[in-house]
Amino acid sequence: MPTPPGRRQRRAGGLPDALGRAEIAAEFLRRNRTYRAEHAQMQQRIASGAVAQNAAETAFARRWGLSFRHGAG
Repeated sequence: MPTPPGRRQRRAGGLPDALGRAEIAAEFLRRNRTYRAEHAQMQQRIASGAVAQNAAETAFARRWGLSFRHGAG
């Protein structure tokens, strides 16, 4: 039976054969110590009131090259 378009084949372990760009990027950031430290620092600054949440998240996303599609997720 052919695989439907847009669906990846799965190995015996249930993992996709190939990761997409979004999955690779997410895994890179998850493992990146600098990203994690800066994210924690941003969260602390927001919680303390030192910076507005929207402004902090916008600057953080711009610095790390993050973008999100509307309605994704």
